[in-house]
Amino acid sequence: MSRHRNVRNLTEDDYDDYYDDDYYDDDYYEEEDDYSYQKQQEEQRRERKAREAERRATEAAVAAVDAATVKTKAAAGDGGISVASGGKSAAITAGERTERERLVEGMGFTPKQAKMALETTSYDVQQAIDVLVTGSAAGGSGMGAPPPPPPPQAIATPGDDERKRLMASFDASRPAPVAPTAPPTVDARKATAAVAKKNDGKLSPLPPSAAAAPPGVSTTAVDADGSTTGTAVAGPTTGKRVKISKGLMESLKGQRSRLSMVVLGHVDAGKSTLMGQVLLQLGHVQKRTITKYQKQAAELGKASFALAWVMDEDDSERERGVTMDIGTKFAKTPTHDLTILDAPGHADFVPAMITGAASADVGLLVVAATPGEFEAGFEPSDSHHRGGQTREHIILSRGLGVSQLLVAVNKLDAADPSWSEGRFEEIKGRILPFLQTNGFKPHRVRFVPVSGLTGTNVKEAPGDDAAALKEWYKGPTLLDAIDGFLPANRNIDKPMRIIVSDLFTEGKGITAKGRCIQGICSVGDQVIVLPVSDVATVARIEHGKALSAANPYAFAKDDSEGSSKESAERAKVAVAGDSVDVYLTGVDIARIHPGNILSHVDLELRPAVKKKFQASLMVMDDLAVPIIRGAQALLHMHSIDTPAVASKLICTKNRDGTVKRQRPRVLAGGASATVEITLDQKICISKYADCRPLGRFVLRRGGDTIAVGIIDEILK
Repeated sequence: MSRHRNVRNLTEDDYDDYYDDDYYDDDYYEEEDDYSYQKQQEEQRRERKAREAERRATEAAVAAVDAATVKTKAAAGDGGISVASGGKSAAITAGERTERERLVEGMGFTPKQAKMALETTSYDVQQAIDVLVTGSAAGGSGMGAPPPPPPPQAIATPGDDERKRLMASFDASRPAPVAPTAPPTVDARKATAAVAKKNDGKLSPLPPSAAAAPPGVSTTAVDADGSTTGTAVAGPTTGKRVKISKGLMESLKGQRSRLSMVVLGHVDAGKSTLMGQVLLQLGHVQKRTITKYQKQAAELGKASFALAWVMDEDDSERERGVTMDIGTKFAKTPTHDLTILDAPGHADFVPAMITGAASADVGLLVVAATPGEFEAGFEPSDSHHRGGQTREHIILSRGLGVSQLLVAVNKLDAADPSWSEGRFEEIKGRILPFLQTNGFKPHRVRFVPVSGLTGTNVKEAPGDDAAALKEWYKGPTLLDAIDGFLPANRNIDKPMRIIVSDLFTEGKGITAKGRCIQGICSVGDQVIVLPVSDVATVARIEHGKALSAANPYAFAKDDSEGSSKESAERAKVAVAGDSVDVYLTGVDIARIHPGNILSHVDLELRPAVKKKFQASLMVMDDLAVPIIRGAQALLHMHSIDTPAVASKLICTKNRDGTVKRQRPRVLAGGASATVEITLDQKICISKYADCRPLGRFVLRRGGDTIAVGIIDEILK
């Protein structure tokens, strides 16, 4: 046994003795040799590229000097060179070549300095010329150019105009710039720096060729204030308007108001049940459908969820009894065509709620009046437990564009005592100040007591079955209050934008469900899918309409006085505020995703596709961990979410908008600040002043909302 090694008692040092490390060292040396060889090859390629660039630059300069020599000799009457022969001499002597090289140096730089300029500008010929010309204009201090030697007497030295034409010969693909009317001054460096700052770092923006611009697109860049910056590549603008046909305008004037209403509130507040009751009493759901749902729900032990199944159509939602995604239904009131968006109230599904609130014009906040249930949904968060969703839904809805809010005090019949006026006023007294603090105007907020399960005060005024409510409440019913929402203002004359929320294949094309946020889209139009930049054709547009309870396969009729039927032209277009299904052809379904934007094909009418912007943030009051520079979060905007980083904290602000502190180190809870945000990928964004739905966003971290904000500036 002595010949066997004592492996069990080996230490680390003993292990190193038995197993040599030369094997690993050999691998290291081989990798180091490979790296040195690759580095040497890279240096050789760089040197060859520099020599080739220097050779081309010298040949171009010498050829230009040849042309100037021919022109000068022809003007002097020299018979040795014929102008008709193309400017080429029969033989070039060493003396003539020396004179031409002296002319190249007489332009203010040597071939060696040209090589240095090319290396400095990463072999960008145009920028190298700018550096050389700027250095010579400033007295030769830029590249250390020596004073030019005296010109030869036999050949005239080219002037400033000729020098500009010689510079243009370095890049034959670009047109020659117009010669300056005056020679450069000693302030050429400052002027060049100003041009570079104005043109995003480009020293000398040259006008592109006429063939480079797409047909029908202007090549004049327009700033955010509407002023032109000169000739440049066409890009997105902010002040563009589109023309609307006269017939379409007439049909739009006579149409009914269209509103999207998001239903908000804490989990188990009765949102889905109340919306099922609304659809039932409006005649959009058959009573036998509710009876069928009652039997099916009773089998699962959830008999009281029958009305909620009208909105919760997914099997998993019905089994769990919790809304998990946005439920969409259409309804008609005497004034509005409503798109009802039933948002989930559970804290795990806040991203789905953000999608619904971002697509809404008005909101319906449902709060439960039963003892303890309202307090559970409205209490703030602290270090020991997470607060209710009522507060978070109010803040998110206002930050995402909801300006009119109707508060439905539900389950008031289950309060103690039933239909208690004191309980109603208590809830109103606690919610209204919080709404005003978060930006809701008091005259845009109303309170209505209801019972979603029994239908009391939903369509009809309280009767004898709710005598206690009838005694003190003299206000409108829920449907009357919904019908009292003000119509929303639409940006119809702005470039078209459609946010895609869902996709499915149909035949040879794709049906994209979404909402038109501005502009007009017609059948037959070509649209571009951003940010992938694929072009598609709109083959069909379908509008969402409320169904009739009498015939579930027919749409509800509009019998209100003064209403007009939609014209055939109106049915073929989607205008701002419409929730539509757009049938697209010519695009692969693998290339389009929810959250993409359908936009106008013209380059100057598209939104920006960027990943960096400056925004105004409102930090949540119950922020657990402060926001610092480099803090990571998840940015939610309409139907998309992408990782984001707070790359710079610019300043904090007071409530009146004045600057409180420059370059803060942290952003605590309740702060208002201006920050710079960098995204993980490029998305379609716009300044809030140009397109509000594409200029609002929410920041979340670890399942909690930390801030809401709007985009002020889009950075390069």
